[in-house]
Amino acid sequence: MIVRGLVPILCALSACASAPRLQPGLGRCIWFDRWDYRSEGDIEVAFDRCQRAGFTAVVFQVRGNGTVCYPSAVESWSEHFGFHDPGFDPLAAAVRAAHTRGMQLHAWVNVAPGWIGTEEPGDARQLWQSRRGWFLTDAKAETPPRAAGRYLALNLCLPEVRAYVADLCREIVTRYDVDGLHLDYIRFPDPVPGVDGELGADAATLALFTAATGRPAGDVDALHAWQRQCVTRVVEAVRASTARGGRPCTLSAAVFADPVVARDRVRQDWPQWCAKRLVDCLVPMNYTDDDARFAELTRGAVRLAGGVPVVVAVGVYKHRDGAQTRRQLDAVLAGGGAGIGVFNYRSLYGISNEVPPDRQEELRAGVSGWLDANARCH
Repeated sequence: MIVRGLVPILCALSACASAPRLQPGLGRCIWFDRWDYRSEGDIEVAFDRCQRAGFTAVVFQVRGNGTVCYPSAVESWSEHFGFHDPGFDPLAAAVRAAHTRGMQLHAWVNVAPGWIGTEEPGDARQLWQSRRGWFLTDAKAETPPRAAGRYLALNLCLPEVRAYVADLCREIVTRYDVDGLHLDYIRFPDPVPGVDGELGADAATLALFTAATGRPAGDVDALHAWQRQCVTRVVEAVRASTARGGRPCTLSAAVFADPVVARDRVRQDWPQWCAKRLVDCLVPMNYTDDDARFAELTRGAVRLAGGVPVVVAVGVYKHRDGAQTRRQLDAVLAGGGAGIGVFNYRSLYGISNEVPPDRQEELRAGVSGWLDANARCH
């Protein structure tokens, strides 16, 4: 006879044993973004917390919006450091901090964002200043209305943009001992209010579309299919570029968990990426406080990934309490996920506008308790 309370645990352990194999490390990861530190000491403190909690990898943001958090020959220093060298190399510090604690470091790259907000960049080399023609525009060749916190996206249909992204990613994996490269925002942006028609419908981009497909500009379905192909070509370009780095490096991609939304709204055909084995790990962003929907999307992602390991990103900032966090983490393993990711560090430890301190403490306890109880799986 099976004790009722043991059923979720037994199901989770069974799923853990049968899930597609994932390279060690990434299966218990946490996202650490560019606002979470100002100094090397901040990184050390944060990584201590991550290690004590039971995480085996940190997904560390190195590119946000056309600026980077390391000394690059390709792109400008982050605006968070005033576009100048802050006196230390954040990516090198993060690699060192992770590896000395026995954790992996995956470099997190926001692919499409090229700038953010309403202010002008304070560096003439920044893409919004130096490559304005690389940005997505509407039918009138105008960029979307600028707003605080809103990204201005690069046009991934342009071959020169795809080559640029691939060069940047190759620079990261060849210069730093990262364990992986994590691609985020590798898609078209969400629909923007005030845009005339849709983004990527300017005359220059439509000319590329017609030349490539032979279809007229008014064939919207064909245009969307071509745009999806262009996004897929970014993944292909990054895969080819980083493969020349000469050492193993796990390539993962953050995707919309709902494949229909991913495909139709943001031109992200991630099942195709998996079918072509362009990524080593799929990371669906399954951020919801609806447990049933969470479980459904997890099972669907595992099925559509077709054997590519799936690490499900859990949005703890949306959870009511630690018990909900534990339920969703259990659902990842029960649904066949190869690992779990927690989004994000600030929701557990930092100053968050979304998670008050009392709930933050509750969420921390839920995450660390689950990691302790499920240590055998990863």
